[in-house]
Amino acid sequence: MTSVLYPGDRVQDRYLLQNELGRGGHGVVFRAVDESTNTPVAVKVLNGDTADQDQYVLRLWREAQSLAALWGTSVVQVHEFDTDPRGFVYMVMELLEGEALDEHLYELESFGDLMSPARVIEVLEPVAHALSVAHQKGIIHRDIKPPNLFLVDPLLGGGTRLMDFGLAKTPDFEEITDVGMIAGSPSYIAPEIWKSYPFDHRIDSYSFAAVAFRMLAGRPPFTAQSTLQLYEMATTAARPRLTDFRPELASAVDAWVDQALAIDMRSRYPDMRTTWEQFLSALTQSDTPSLRMLKNNRGR
Repeated sequence: MTSVLYPGDRVQDRYLLQNELGRGGHGVVFRAVDESTNTPVAVKVLNGDTADQDQYVLRLWREAQSLAALWGTSVVQVHEFDTDPRGFVYMVMELLEGEALDEHLYELESFGDLMSPARVIEVLEPVAHALSVAHQKGIIHRDIKPPNLFLVDPLLGGGTRLMDFGLAKTPDFEEITDVGMIAGSPSYIAPEIWKSYPFDHRIDSYSFAAVAFRMLAGRPPFTAQSTLQLYEMATTAARPRLTDFRPELASAVDAWVDQALAIDMRSRYPDMRTTWEQFLSALTQSDTPSLRMLKNNRGR
Protein backbone atom coordinates (compact mmCIF):
# COMPACT_ATOMS: atom_id res chain seq x y z
CA MET A 1 0.00 0.00 0.00
CA THR A 2 1.22 3.48 -0.81
CA SER A 3 1.90 5.54 2.30
CA VAL A 4 0.61 8.81 0.84
CA LEU A 5 -2.33 10.11 -1.13
CA TYR A 6 -2.31 12.63 -3.96
CA PRO A 7 -4.75 14.96 -5.72
CA GLY A 8 -7.00 12.82 -7.89
CA ASP A 9 -7.12 9.96 -5.36
CA ARG A 10 -10.32 9.07 -3.54
CA VAL A 11 -10.85 8.44 0.16
CA GLN A 12 -13.53 5.89 1.10
CA ASP A 13 -14.54 5.87 -2.62
CA ARG A 14 -16.46 9.04 -1.83
CA TYR A 15 -14.15 12.01 -1.35
CA LEU A 16 -12.27 13.09 -4.48
CA LEU A 17 -9.07 14.82 -3.39
CA GLN A 18 -8.18 18.02 -5.21
CA ASN A 19 -5.35 20.36 -4.19
CA GLU A 20 -3.43 20.41 -0.93
CA LEU A 21 -4.43 23.04 1.64
CA GLY A 22 -1.74 22.27 4.18
CA ARG A 23 0.88 19.70 5.07
CA GLY A 24 2.57 18.63 8.29
CA GLY A 25 4.96 15.93 9.37
CA HIS A 26 2.21 13.40 9.90
CA GLY A 27 -0.51 14.21 7.41
CA VAL A 28 -2.04 16.40 4.76
CA VAL A 29 -5.21 18.48 4.46
CA PHE A 30 -6.84 18.43 1.02
CA ARG A 31 -9.59 20.39 -0.62
CA ALA A 32 -11.98 17.67 -1.78
CA VAL A 33 -15.43 17.04 -3.20
CA ASP A 34 -17.94 14.81 -1.46
CA GLU A 35 -19.17 13.02 -4.57
CA SER A 36 -22.26 11.72 -2.80
CA THR A 37 -23.57 15.28 -2.33
CA ASN A 38 -21.35 17.20 -4.78
CA THR A 39 -20.28 19.59 -2.01
CA PRO A 40 -16.78 20.89 -1.24
CA VAL A 41 -15.12 19.68 1.97
CA ALA A 42 -11.71 19.53 3.59
CA VAL A 43 -10.17 16.12 4.28
CA LYS A 44 -7.34 15.67 6.78
CA VAL A 45 -5.49 12.40 6.13
CA LEU A 46 -2.77 10.82 8.21
CA ASN A 47 0.12 9.45 6.18
CA GLY A 48 -0.03 5.70 5.79
CA ASP A 49 3.19 5.19 7.76
CA THR A 50 1.85 7.49 10.49
CA ALA A 51 -1.51 5.81 10.90
CA ASP A 52 0.24 2.93 12.67
CA GLN A 53 1.54 5.33 15.32
CA ASP A 54 -1.15 5.28 17.97
CA GLN A 55 -0.49 8.75 19.36
CA TYR A 56 -1.24 10.45 16.04
CA VAL A 57 -4.42 8.46 15.49
CA LEU A 58 -5.44 9.31 19.06
CA ARG A 59 -4.67 12.97 18.46
CA LEU A 60 -6.83 13.09 15.32
CA TRP A 61 -9.60 11.17 17.07
CA ARG A 62 -9.45 13.59 20.01
CA GLU A 63 -9.71 16.49 17.58
CA ALA A 64 -12.74 14.94 15.88
CA GLN A 65 -14.43 14.29 19.23
CA SER A 66 -13.79 17.82 20.43
CA LEU A 67 -15.08 19.41 17.24
CA ALA A 68 -18.20 17.25 17.27
CA ALA A 69 -18.88 18.09 20.94
CA LEU A 70 -18.70 21.80 20.14
CA TRP A 71 -21.03 21.73 17.13
CA GLY A 72 -22.96 24.99 16.96
CA THR A 73 -20.10 27.16 18.21
CA SER A 74 -17.41 28.79 16.07
CA VAL A 75 -15.28 25.65 15.85
CA VAL A 76 -14.72 24.01 12.48
CA GLN A 77 -17.54 21.57 11.74
CA VAL A 78 -16.50 17.93 11.45
CA HIS A 79 -18.59 15.61 9.26
CA GLU A 80 -16.86 12.24 9.51
CA PHE A 81 -13.95 10.41 11.12
CA ASP A 82 -13.03 6.94 9.91
CA THR A 83 -10.41 4.65 8.38
CA ASP A 84 -10.28 4.11 4.62
CA PRO A 85 -10.23 0.44 3.50
CA ARG A 86 -6.59 0.98 2.54
CA GLY A 87 -5.78 1.95 6.13
CA PHE A 88 -5.72 5.75 5.87
CA VAL A 89 -7.14 7.45 8.94
CA TYR A 90 -9.03 10.56 7.89
CA MET A 91 -11.34 13.32 9.09
CA VAL A 92 -13.78 15.24 6.89
CA MET A 93 -14.49 18.87 7.84
CA GLU A 94 -16.20 21.93 6.44
CA LEU A 95 -14.12 23.69 3.81
CA LEU A 96 -13.05 27.14 4.97
CA GLU A 97 -12.44 29.98 2.52
CA GLY A 98 -10.58 33.05 3.74
CA GLU A 99 -7.32 33.40 5.65
CA ALA A 100 -5.78 32.49 8.98
CA LEU A 101 -5.55 35.28 11.53
CA ASP A 102 -1.74 35.23 11.52
CA GLU A 103 -1.69 35.83 7.74
CA HIS A 104 -4.11 38.72 8.14
CA LEU A 105 -2.03 40.27 10.93
CA TYR A 106 1.22 39.93 8.98
CA GLU A 107 -0.41 41.68 6.04
CA LEU A 108 -1.67 44.54 8.23
CA GLU A 109 1.64 44.92 10.04
CA SER A 110 3.66 44.89 6.82
CA PHE A 111 1.88 48.14 5.94
CA GLY A 112 2.36 49.58 9.42
CA ASP A 113 -1.31 49.09 10.31
CA LEU A 114 -2.98 47.56 13.36
CA MET A 115 -6.39 46.02 13.78
CA SER A 116 -9.06 48.37 15.09
CA PRO A 117 -10.42 47.62 18.59
CA ALA A 118 -13.91 47.04 17.18
CA ARG A 119 -12.57 44.51 14.68
CA VAL A 120 -10.66 42.74 17.47
CA ILE A 121 -13.93 42.37 19.35
CA GLU A 122 -15.71 41.11 16.25
CA VAL A 123 -13.03 38.49 15.56
CA LEU A 124 -12.57 37.25 19.12
CA GLU A 125 -16.12 37.21 20.47
CA PRO A 126 -17.12 33.88 18.84
CA VAL A 127 -13.81 32.35 19.92
CA ALA A 128 -14.40 33.38 23.53
CA HIS A 129 -17.85 31.80 23.40
CA ALA A 130 -16.52 28.57 21.88
CA LEU A 131 -13.82 28.29 24.54
CA SER A 132 -16.32 28.95 27.29
CA VAL A 133 -18.52 26.11 26.02
CA ALA A 134 -15.48 23.87 25.59
CA HIS A 135 -14.34 24.44 29.16
CA GLN A 136 -17.83 23.69 30.47
CA LYS A 137 -17.56 20.34 28.69
CA GLY A 138 -14.11 19.68 30.15
CA ILE A 139 -12.26 20.35 26.88
CA ILE A 140 -9.09 22.48 26.98
CA HIS A 141 -7.74 23.50 23.57
CA ARG A 142 -4.08 23.99 24.67
CA ASP A 143 -2.94 25.66 21.44
CA ILE A 144 -4.71 29.00 21.07
CA LYS A 145 -2.65 31.12 18.66
CA PRO A 146 -3.26 33.24 15.53
CA PRO A 147 -2.67 30.39 13.02
CA ASN A 148 -5.50 28.45 14.68
CA LEU A 149 -8.06 31.23 14.22
CA PHE A 150 -9.49 31.43 10.73
CA LEU A 151 -11.23 34.48 9.26
CA VAL A 152 -13.95 33.31 6.89
CA ASP A 153 -14.31 35.27 3.66
CA PRO A 154 -16.99 37.97 4.20
CA LEU A 155 -18.52 37.01 0.85
CA LEU A 156 -19.16 33.56 2.33
CA GLY A 157 -20.70 34.79 5.55
CA GLY A 158 -17.66 35.99 7.47
CA GLY A 159 -16.99 35.11 11.09
CA THR A 160 -14.14 33.37 12.88
CA ARG A 161 -13.49 29.64 13.17
CA LEU A 162 -11.45 28.06 15.94
CA MET A 163 -9.33 25.23 14.52
CA ASP A 164 -6.94 22.43 15.48
CA PHE A 165 -7.97 20.60 18.63
CA GLY A 166 -5.19 18.07 18.08
CA LEU A 167 -3.53 18.94 21.39
CA ALA A 168 -6.80 19.23 23.31
CA LYS A 169 -7.19 17.89 26.83
CA THR A 170 -10.52 16.09 27.04
CA PRO A 171 -12.35 14.56 30.04
CA ASP A 172 -10.90 11.13 29.19
CA PHE A 173 -7.47 12.78 28.92
CA GLU A 174 -4.39 10.70 28.33
CA GLU A 175 -1.15 12.60 27.86
CA ILE A 176 0.17 12.12 24.33
CA THR A 177 2.76 14.90 24.24
CA ASP A 178 6.28 13.49 24.28
CA VAL A 179 8.10 13.85 27.57
CA GLY A 180 10.05 17.10 27.65
CA MET A 181 7.99 18.65 24.86
CA ILE A 182 6.04 21.86 25.37
CA ALA A 183 2.47 21.79 24.00
CA GLY A 184 1.57 25.03 22.28
CA SER A 185 3.26 27.98 20.59
CA PRO A 186 6.01 29.64 22.73
CA SER A 187 4.72 33.19 22.30
CA TYR A 188 1.27 32.28 23.60
CA ILE A 189 1.66 29.52 26.20
CA ALA A 190 1.02 30.07 29.89
CA PRO A 191 3.79 30.09 32.52
CA GLU A 192 2.56 26.86 34.11
CA ILE A 193 3.06 25.07 30.78
CA TRP A 194 6.60 26.43 30.50
CA LYS A 195 7.28 25.07 33.99
CA SER A 196 5.45 21.76 33.47
CA TYR A 197 3.18 22.57 36.41
CA PRO A 198 -0.38 21.23 36.76
CA PHE A 199 -2.78 23.26 34.64
CA ASP A 200 -6.46 23.78 33.94
CA HIS A 201 -8.70 25.76 31.54
CA ARG A 202 -6.93 28.98 32.48
CA ILE A 203 -4.09 28.14 30.10
CA ASP A 204 -6.55 28.78 27.26
CA SER A 205 -7.63 32.08 28.84
CA TYR A 206 -3.97 33.12 29.05
CA SER A 207 -3.31 32.22 25.41
CA PHE A 208 -6.50 33.99 24.35
CA ALA A 209 -5.33 37.13 26.14
CA ALA A 210 -1.90 36.86 24.49
CA VAL A 211 -3.59 36.66 21.08
CA ALA A 212 -5.75 39.71 21.91
CA PHE A 213 -2.57 41.58 22.91
CA ARG A 214 -0.93 40.64 19.61
CA MET A 215 -3.94 41.81 17.63
CA LEU A 216 -3.97 45.20 19.33
CA ALA A 217 -0.23 45.79 19.78
CA GLY A 218 1.15 44.27 16.59
CA ARG A 219 3.39 41.89 18.54
CA PRO A 220 3.00 39.19 21.20
CA PRO A 221 3.26 40.16 24.88
CA PHE A 222 6.86 38.97 25.02
CA THR A 223 9.50 38.82 22.31
CA ALA A 224 13.01 37.47 22.78
CA GLN A 225 16.08 36.33 20.87
CA SER A 226 15.99 32.82 22.32
CA THR A 227 13.57 30.32 23.79
CA LEU A 228 15.32 30.61 27.16
CA GLN A 229 14.83 34.38 27.20
CA LEU A 230 11.20 33.95 26.23
CA TYR A 231 10.76 31.43 29.06
CA GLU A 232 12.28 33.84 31.57
CA MET A 233 10.12 36.74 30.41
CA ALA A 234 6.90 34.72 30.36
CA THR A 235 7.51 33.28 33.82
CA THR A 236 9.10 36.22 35.69
CA ALA A 237 8.83 39.56 33.86
CA ALA A 238 6.33 42.34 34.52
CA ARG A 239 3.36 42.16 32.20
CA PRO A 240 3.58 44.60 29.26
CA ARG A 241 1.32 47.64 28.87
CA LEU A 242 -0.98 47.73 25.86
CA THR A 243 -1.19 51.51 26.06
CA ASP A 244 2.53 51.72 25.28
CA PHE A 245 1.59 50.46 21.80
CA ARG A 246 -1.92 51.91 21.55
CA PRO A 247 -2.02 55.15 23.57
CA GLU A 248 -5.57 55.82 22.36
CA LEU A 249 -6.81 52.92 24.49
CA ALA A 250 -8.13 53.39 28.02
CA SER A 251 -5.79 52.49 30.89
CA ALA A 252 -8.28 49.81 31.91
CA VAL A 253 -6.81 47.55 29.21
CA ASP A 254 -3.49 47.49 31.06
CA ALA A 255 -5.20 46.29 34.22
CA TRP A 256 -6.91 43.62 32.17
CA VAL A 257 -3.59 42.47 30.70
CA ASP A 258 -2.05 42.28 34.18
CA GLN A 259 -4.76 39.93 35.37
CA ALA A 260 -5.41 37.96 32.17
CA LEU A 261 -1.68 37.27 31.74
CA ALA A 262 -0.88 36.83 35.43
CA ILE A 263 2.05 34.50 36.10
CA ASP A 264 0.13 32.65 38.81
CA MET A 265 -3.00 31.19 37.24
CA ARG A 266 -4.86 31.66 40.54
CA SER A 267 -4.55 35.43 39.99
CA ARG A 268 -6.20 35.29 36.57
CA TYR A 269 -9.88 35.61 35.80
CA PRO A 270 -11.66 32.44 36.94
CA ASP A 271 -13.09 31.43 33.57
CA MET A 272 -13.25 32.33 29.89
CA ARG A 273 -16.58 34.10 30.19
CA THR A 274 -15.22 36.48 32.81
CA THR A 275 -12.00 36.98 30.85
CA TRP A 276 -14.05 38.04 27.83
CA GLU A 277 -16.53 40.22 29.72
CA GLN A 278 -13.72 42.08 31.47
CA PHE A 279 -11.85 42.51 28.19
CA LEU A 280 -14.96 43.94 26.55
CA SER A 281 -15.55 46.26 29.50
CA ALA A 282 -11.94 47.50 29.53
CA LEU A 283 -11.60 47.95 25.78
CA THR A 284 -14.89 49.75 25.30
CA GLN A 285 -13.86 52.38 27.84
CA SER A 286 -11.62 53.66 25.05
CA ASP A 287 -13.00 56.35 22.75
CA THR A 288 -12.05 55.47 19.19
CA PRO A 289 -14.07 55.87 15.98
CA SER A 290 -14.46 52.12 15.51
CA LEU A 291 -15.65 51.61 19.09
CA ARG A 292 -18.11 54.50 18.87
CA MET A 293 -19.58 52.88 15.77
CA LEU A 294 -19.67 49.48 17.51
CA LYS A 295 -21.50 50.93 20.53
CA ASN A 296 -24.02 52.63 18.28
CA ASN A 297 -24.62 49.42 16.35
CA ARG A 298 -25.13 47.50 19.59
CA GLY A 299 -27.41 50.20 20.99
CA ARG A 300 -25.07 51.14 23.83
